[in-house]
Amino acid sequence: MSNALAIAGVTAILRDRLNDGLLNANLDSLGQFSVTSSPPDRLEGDADPANRLNIYLWNVTRNAAWSTPRLPARSAAGERIDNPLLALDLHYILTATGAEDLNAEILLGYGMQVLHETPVLTRADIRASLGGADPAVDASLLPAPLRLLVAADLADQFEQIRISPAVPESRDLGQIEALSNIWSAFSAPMRASALYQVGCVLIESRRPARSALPVLTIGGRTAPLRGPRIARVAALPGGAGGLPDPMAAVLSGGWIAVEGTALAAERMRVMLGTRALAVTAADLGDRRIDLRLPADQPAGIARIMVDHLFIPAPGQAERLWESSNALPFAIAPVVTAVARAGTVAAERFTGTVTLTLANALGERQAAAMLFNPLPGGAQPAFSVPARTVAANRIRADLAAVPAGAYVVRAEIDGAASLPTLGAQGFDGPVADLDP
Repeated sequence: MSNALAIAGVTAILRDRLNDGLLNANLDSLGQFSVTSSPPDRLEGDADPANRLNIYLWNVTRNAAWSTPRLPARSAAGERIDNPLLALDLHYILTATGAEDLNAEILLGYGMQVLHETPVLTRADIRASLGGADPAVDASLLPAPLRLLVAADLADQFEQIRISPAVPESRDLGQIEALSNIWSAFSAPMRASALYQVGCVLIESRRPARSALPVLTIGGRTAPLRGPRIARVAALPGGAGGLPDPMAAVLSGGWIAVEGTALAAERMRVMLGTRALAVTAADLGDRRIDLRLPADQPAGIARIMVDHLFIPAPGQAERLWESSNALPFAIAPVVTAVARAGTVAAERFTGTVTLTLANALGERQAAAMLFNPLPGGAQPAFSVPARTVAANRIRADLAAVPAGAYVVRAEIDGAASLPTLGAQGFDGPVADLDP
């Protein structure tokens, strides 16, 4: 893999290929010429013109395709576990100047032809320009500044280096604007030029990294994965073995049916969040599992998942083999008592409403109260946020709401309690805000 000298190595190779291409073109009629890699603002001006073809690296960008296939450099413990690749695309500008009219255009044309006919820098081309492992090349014959680049290891990286024009043909307005911006940044007069992208250069650190040994077996078990999947959770008002009722509320301490595919296994567990639920063989099926929720399960949004387990060897503890998807479902809160305190002025109630719930709230659960008028009432429905004032009690502050009797419900993390149903409609629990 390449090292930090690779960027300079690519520039040296391009300059060498351009120089060879011009020498092979027999341009003696132009007089002397040179191939350089200087910044454009250092090119000779019109007062002292010279035949020159200049290839300059003006920008370096990250190559997205090669930047993410490796592990991060360090583990969570801070140990170095890998040397991620620094993947770069190099952006060059090819410029020509001439001592006579049309000389610049001739040099630029031949330079573009050389790059067009060299779409890939082969390993042989790299070693011919920089030396290296090829025994036919003697690195000592290279100029002194290039001898250091022999160590770039550019020819040994497994991604070949490709050369391609960076923008569409010159009549496109986008290139004209891009070239204008580039030359403005150079603080130099604009000259005939062409843009190229060269990539990808892969630079890798040589720092030692800790590597893990290969995996020989997974706990000594070889078995196909069944792929358990949970499709739906529904309440079982009639208990285990009954018909699921998707319209009924799921309550803490109640029975639910977990429906899906490939659910059953010889060794398994059902996880409700971080709690493992007991499942009897009579309630277990490949497409449905009946189980009872814990009586102290907080209301709100819960997550259920089926795990298949195995024992690696006799005497060892069970281990996880595969898991189903984690399916969220709502557990409705149950309101056991309603209390209000406040006053009425101008048919407006100001005070508090406190609801007592059947189960304690979990940490950081969001609560709200939903108010709807009783059947026949004319007050508008509204909702207000509530705060926890005890383990199983929430309170809402009301300011100048229309006085009257309301059906009140508790909402915990988006799961709302169910009101009672009477002959005229929903009629409880009631919060009387017109004492």
